[in-house]
Amino acid sequence: MTRHCPSPTVALLLSLWIWVAPVWAQQQLPDRKSEQDNAAKAVSLLSFVAVDYPEAVEGDVIRDRKLYRQQQNNVDVAGALLQQLPDKPGRAQLQDSLRELTQLIADRAAPDLVRRRANTAADRLAALYQLPRSPAESLPSSDEARVLYRDRCSQCHGVQGDAAQPERRLDDPVRMANLSLYDFYNVLEPTRNDAHDAAIDSDLSSRQRWALAVMVAGFSAPEIAPAPRLAEKYPALVGLPGMAILRPAELPEEARNSLMWWRAHPVETRHLQHPLARAAGLLYLAQTAYRGGDIASAYHQLMLGLRDGYLESRPQLAERNPALAAQLDEQWRDLRGAILDQAPTNEVIEKFQRLLSNVVRAREQLQPSSGSGIYGWGALLFIAALCLGALLWYRLRR
Repeated sequence: MTRHCPSPTVALLLSLWIWVAPVWAQQQLPDRKSEQDNAAKAVSLLSFVAVDYPEAVEGDVIRDRKLYRQQQNNVDVAGALLQQLPDKPGRAQLQDSLRELTQLIADRAAPDLVRRRANTAADRLAALYQLPRSPAESLPSSDEARVLYRDRCSQCHGVQGDAAQPERRLDDPVRMANLSLYDFYNVLEPTRNDAHDAAIDSDLSSRQRWALAVMVAGFSAPEIAPAPRLAEKYPALVGLPGMAILRPAELPEEARNSLMWWRAHPVETRHLQHPLARAAGLLYLAQTAYRGGDIASAYHQLMLGLRDGYLESRPQLAERNPALAAQLDEQWRDLRGAILDQAPTNEVIEKFQRLLSNVVRAREQLQPSSGSGIYGWGALLFIAALCLGALLWYRLRR
């Protein structure tokens, strides 16, 4: 692929970022670890209610009473953790949702209903407390975790995730499709999940945890890679954050099987993601970080989206629509300046929305005019819809 030089305006942005960002990031990064850990632990508990409840209840009969009580306890602990988190508009409604989930479990409701309600509550909690559930950098290969898994995990989970105990198996595609890549990652955080002792995961870096999550996802992945056309049809599934946060079980069969393979082979999917789709994903992550108060991460992800996403497509966009390219140049600069100048939050969020909208528009203009491409464009709007929905919800609550 031929590399093109960015415009003088964009090049200036990058050069300024190199010396401004490190100093500014150290000054702005707040300490939110305790809040994030509590929120992430509650999300993990609810996610495993969705996964384990069908094993505890069949029809209206309790199959495994111990596992059934564990599901009840998971919801109770999640509710207690939510009560410890800062009060925000929407927390009362989320507490009501958890009470409804408790009642559904007490009534031995249908597993599909409990699964949907538990996953919905987990996602709402993560959104309410702006929990980062995806890395900004590309996902690592499972090869990076091969030795770690062999030394620390295979004794309990089997060499290929094929443990003798059903609850320890990692190769069941039905069960694993109910968990996102982030759910795998979350289990490896000792402050968020007590599934392992300190000897297993207390000293792992974030990258090592993501590599292990990718490796675990591979045990239940299809053997054959999806057709390349499916990456155009479902572009939100071949990049972040979609690859990290979406649960395959919630998707149509074709998309579900594709995501099961893609998330297990992230390195092999990088060439399938359009640079503007990557830019849109990074803008979504940046906005999530900004809403959560992590201004340094928001700034880093914003500039990463500029450097690793927008700039690669800008020459082609400038040829197709020079006015839109110029507008995007200005919007990247304005948003960067608003964050550095500590502008009012509502102004920064509006700049995020306008920039994201135009990145999505630019992606549409560069999309091949095939039928599958037009259909696939709708999937890219998933990212924009999340952002817009969060903004509208925030304003309505206020």
